[in-house]
Amino acid sequence: MLGVGGGFLMVPLQVMLARTRQVEATANSLTAIVPISITGILIYYFGGFLGQRGAPQVDFRFALLLAAGGVFGAFVGARLTSRMPDIWLARGVAVVLGAVGVKQVLFP
Repeated sequence: MLGVGGGFLMVPLQVMLARTRQVEATANSLTAIVPISITGILIYYFGGFLGQRGAPQVDFRFALLLAAGGVFGAFVGARLTSRMPDIWLARGVAVVLGAVGVKQVLFP
């Protein structure tokens, strides 16, 4: 809820509470992903949570594949959202959030 997937929480809260435009809220969320991701990598790789030691829990080969797809998707998505009216972007976010909510209720 507060990690890299926190965009599902950060974006709507920025729009509703801080009155940020939808496209700016999305950009802010994407910008926050960099330090959040680095922190998560360090914790999973070097020591777990609260000092628990064990083998690193990061598969860098798979992570690079995810990153390549994510970079491409972010490039295309950023180009599209910069040209999209705020109302349509907000509706798209609402549809995705609704679909995730329904999925979580029906298939926990």
